[in-house]
Amino acid sequence: MQGFEFSCPTKIVCGAHALDKLPDEVADRGMKHPLVMTDAGLVKLGVAAKLTDVLDAAGVAYEVFDQVPPDSSMDVVNEVARLYADRGCDGFVAIGGGSVIDCAKFISLGSGLGEDEDLWDDYVETGKPAPENLVPLVVVLTIAATGSEMGDAAVLTNWARNRKLGYTSFPLTPKFSVLDPTYLLTLPAEQTTYGFVDMFCHTCEQYFSLPSDDNLSDEMAEAIQRHILRSWRACRRHPRSYEARSNAMWDSTFALNRVISRGKEEDWGTHGIEHALSAYFDIPHGAGLAVVHPHWMKYVYTSRPEATARFARWAVNVWGVDSTGKSEREVAEEGIERYADFLRLVGAPLTLSEVGIPADPATLDKLADHAGDVGGSYRRITRDDARAILASCVTPVVF
Repeated sequence: MQGFEFSCPTKIVCGAHALDKLPDEVADRGMKHPLVMTDAGLVKLGVAAKLTDVLDAAGVAYEVFDQVPPDSSMDVVNEVARLYADRGCDGFVAIGGGSVIDCAKFISLGSGLGEDEDLWDDYVETGKPAPENLVPLVVVLTIAATGSEMGDAAVLTNWARNRKLGYTSFPLTPKFSVLDPTYLLTLPAEQTTYGFVDMFCHTCEQYFSLPSDDNLSDEMAEAIQRHILRSWRACRRHPRSYEARSNAMWDSTFALNRVISRGKEEDWGTHGIEHALSAYFDIPHGAGLAVVHPHWMKYVYTSRPEATARFARWAVNVWGVDSTGKSEREVAEEGIERYADFLRLVGAPLTLSEVGIPADPATLDKLADHAGDVGGSYRRITRDDARAILASCVTPVVF
């Protein structure tokens, strides 16, 4: 196991009436005039009003920005940062999913920078660690997917440059998060599916990496993956089940709060390639992951003996493949096939054409240029590797 640092300062309150705790938690973090961030859809559904009603009842003054788009972007970050400063706000309350939460994280980061620093050029592009003691962020989660409610990662799109990048730094971690499963009971099936794709992929990006010693992080990752699959099936059978949605929320939170990546290199090659897709095409992040992830697996599973062994272990421990009389490679392939078959079963896309992305040489070149050298653990994915993976996405994975 590699050496590591770990910090997870987020307080979680989960339950049907968890929102009632919000005013006290806001006050405990020194916020007297927070900016509430959400999106138009949650306003229309009346979900955002549940939060503001609680703040009103407690006499908490606040401002509202309710136009966060499906992908957090530099344009919105800049617009809301001006609103935050002009209205004299002193913290953020984000109600929504990953886009709303990530947007708040980046505005919090931007508010802590010096006058000669640029959020995108100096931090997002370079990965430079965020300053300590950023303005506080509390979260009210409305979709199980990104894990942003308890994690230090965020994703930002710069449409002016057609760039979409992930950024990770401990100070971005929310201080407090409300997990109320009732918000998920009416979530559309497509959003549920793509949320599960995202959280499952998160666990894989940490699990499929060196070192290959049998550490606690790996066993925890396998357990979380098995539970994600159980929750996924339960939500498909009973979409209005409080218990199923509760587990989905907790699955999402533990899939990406850095617990299962400690002592690991991590990979994130699939996310790096997918960010190129959604930087140029208006597709859900989970849809792009469903297309890329199985093809990335096929590309790397024989790259070194440790990779083949890990994929075989995953096939047995997560997908229940019977390894009797089979080589490691055969077991690994069966596991990848079961994963792709499951994605097809739940209605996720498996090819570029299914998400409306052309596969002509010029488009593939453009996407590969954006992905660039996305790195990796078992195999370092270069720009040319990314193009090869994208080119393979014209058909579903087969062996």
